[in-house]
Amino acid sequence: MFERDSFHIMPSVVNTCLFVSVVLLFTLWLPQYSQAVEPAHDNAVTLEQLIEDALKGNQQLISAAAQAQRYNARIAVVDILTDPILAFYYLDFPIANVSSGYTTPENEEKSGPPTMVDIEAVRGSIITGRDMVENQALWYDYLSADLILQVTGQVRENFYQLHFLDKIIAVTEQSLITLDSLIAVSSASYSVGKVRQKDVLRAHTERYQLQAELIRLRQQRIATESTLNYLAARGIGEALAPQVNAELTHENLPQMQLSAINLISGLYQKRPLGKGYQALGGRFKAMRGMVQMFFNREAQTEAVFEVDSGYRAIKAEGTDFYNSTISDLQTTQANLEKNGELARLYGRVIVPHGHQSYEAGLADFKVGQEDFLTLLKILIDYNKDQMLYYQALADYMVDMARLEKLSGIAIN
Repeated sequence: MFERDSFHIMPSVVNTCLFVSVVLLFTLWLPQYSQAVEPAHDNAVTLEQLIEDALKGNQQLISAAAQAQRYNARIAVVDILTDPILAFYYLDFPIANVSSGYTTPENEEKSGPPTMVDIEAVRGSIITGRDMVENQALWYDYLSADLILQVTGQVRENFYQLHFLDKIIAVTEQSLITLDSLIAVSSASYSVGKVRQKDVLRAHTERYQLQAELIRLRQQRIATESTLNYLAARGIGEALAPQVNAELTHENLPQMQLSAINLISGLYQKRPLGKGYQALGGRFKAMRGMVQMFFNREAQTEAVFEVDSGYRAIKAEGTDFYNSTISDLQTTQANLEKNGELARLYGRVIVPHGHQSYEAGLADFKVGQEDFLTLLKILIDYNKDQMLYYQALADYMVDMARLEKLSGIAIN
């Protein structure tokens, strides 16, 4: 009686497990990379909107603009001064750390008290002092314009990083769903002796590692979103979903039309900070001429030394800025070309091949022609390939934004 009941029960259990396995196997399907689209969000925002918000409300830009206005207002003050030497020493021009946007007045403590001169001999020379103040104000105009370039460039970089980070997160979430289905199949197969226990444990381990990666990606998204909100003068905790006008893939990436040589050759014509260094160098030359023309002979040596020192300092800073920017341009250009090639390689070959391999492995597993661990490895590799594809696209667009920020030339 016992044997007969067992005979009738066992086939039922086996059939049930096989049925569950078949049903779950048909759920093991990953969308192709070109179809991985996130759902629409109410908080969607375009790059153009973020840049507009940054230009209106970014406190760095507001401060830089006010600083430029402050120095432009000095021109009117110089016009009403009666002593031209006061005009000369009114210039506490900062020459340290200007490339970073921060300044330290150095001339102010070096200049000392005004030197006595024959006012009658220099009457009318106040015009020369006015010219120098205009150059000073012009430098801060350049500094303000360059900061606009840097901030908008940072907005672009973080926008594309966030956009493609959402793609990577979506791929990872879909892979977790698929891996859960695969684990369910492995558990059902293990119960009938078709899969080894260590294979089931391996699947669970891969699942936990993928979940840990998802946690890291979500934390990275929070940090990038917070940075973008800060740059665009939005609420730090405000939700943000980047929206592009046309989906960016390896097939429609904006192409770089200029070489590194073209970008470098236009550096002093297009980059505001480059123009500023040229203007400041000219200002110190003008100051040297003023000292030689209007200062007492006794004071002329020290005054000329001061002006020459300022000229050497700003010339060295300008040269360092130029060399550093050239190095960054060449490196970024090389990275752009590399990431473009990677995006095309993954988009055209590696990711489609991975999808086909997964489909083939799944079909073979259904009929017992493929083992569980091989199918698991194919799935994990396919997930990594999609993530690397979107990362290459993100890096390409970030490099494009950096080239614009470095050169001052509108590329994209």
